[in-house]
Amino acid sequence: MLEPIRDQAAGLLAWHLQPPTRVLAVLAAARGSASLELLWRLHQGCQALGMPCAVVEGEPGHWPEDLPSGGAWLWHAPANEVLRWWPTDGGRPLVALTAEPAALVAAYQDLKRLHGMGLRPVVIALPEPSDHPVPDVARGGEAPAPGPLSAALSALRRTCDSHLGVAPTVWALGYDARGSVTPETQAVLGRILDAAWVLEAPAFAGEQRRPC
Repeated sequence: MLEPIRDQAAGLLAWHLQPPTRVLAVLAAARGSASLELLWRLHQGCQALGMPCAVVEGEPGHWPEDLPSGGAWLWHAPANEVLRWWPTDGGRPLVALTAEPAALVAAYQDLKRLHGMGLRPVVIALPEPSDHPVPDVARGGEAPAPGPLSAALSALRRTCDSHLGVAPTVWALGYDARGSVTPETQAVLGRILDAAWVLEAPAFAGEQRRPC
């Protein structure tokens, strides 16, 4: 009776099963440093959660071969590269937003291009430690407390509604200078990881790992 079970277990082990790899597209900001700040917070968050993480740039076919499997790959790329490679059903690209005027302009331009091609990007608002997030029940997430970032976010929403006819999805990703992850930040990181382009683990060790 136990032989079939042993055979099945051996077969599963031979396939080297592992968690899927998640690709998070972080739109490279044409102006300002918002996307770099988002990359840093995502990297810090993944490390705090014990998840392997690596930042990659360039087109998928040119990514390094030694990237960690079963973790998160943070793909830092301009909108034209994301539009060329990102599948319409493969997750949601991330657009960073800080209180910098340049970040507001860049975020709107990226949202316009991505929505125009049928993608569903998410705006990741990056509050400073002094901007305490407060619940935003109407949008199902968090929004920064009143301040420069809140004003930028309001302006972005008004512009998207007026010119694009869309209400952008917004999640706020804070950070703790001590390196810890609060339950609120962990919940937002979970949402972000759920919005990734998921690459199934290769069937056999050493198999080519490429999303395209």
